[in-house]
Amino acid sequence: MKYTRFIQMMVMFVLAVIFLQACSGNEFDAENPKEYGINGVYLGQNVKEAIEILRPTKADFMDMVTRQTYTVDQMAAGEGDAVMGMLLIDRTQLILKVQKGQLQSIMLSGVPQEDAQKFKTIRGLAMYDASEKLTQLYGMGTGEKEVIYQGKSYKASFGLANNLVAWMRFDKL
Repeated sequence: MKYTRFIQMMVMFVLAVIFLQACSGNEFDAENPKEYGINGVYLGQNVKEAIEILRPTKADFMDMVTRQTYTVDQMAAGEGDAVMGMLLIDRTQLILKVQKGQLQSIMLSGVPQEDAQKFKTIRGLAMYDASEKLTQLYGMGTGEKEVIYQGKSYKASFGLANNLVAWMRFDKL
């Protein structure tokens, strides 16, 4: 009788562990570069792919050291050491840093409130979402006004103003 009860308890325990693992499959993975980005664009992605996804109204790229301008095709081919890009998407400015054809940094702020839902992270966090949604989607980060999530190779920073997400930045370390 005790043996049967023990087996039942073990089966329940194993089922509970499996259930909890299945539910936690949506946790923030700090080592996955696809976690660091917006609108389907993420760190490490080729700049040409990113531009095709974002479809900016205007895009200008310049090397931060030499001040030489670059085209998307030049950067995609790996040209330029530290190229910054200013993209205009409707009325919103997005800043990209590109190195050897890959996105190294994505920065977004100053989004008009009526355009907030156009800019979402891979996890679905939009500009001006409440800090509670940030915690719900990403877990607990460090900091209060600037909430940071960091892995070994990547870092995400979210700026808060009046308990709302006011800016986002994703960087390769």
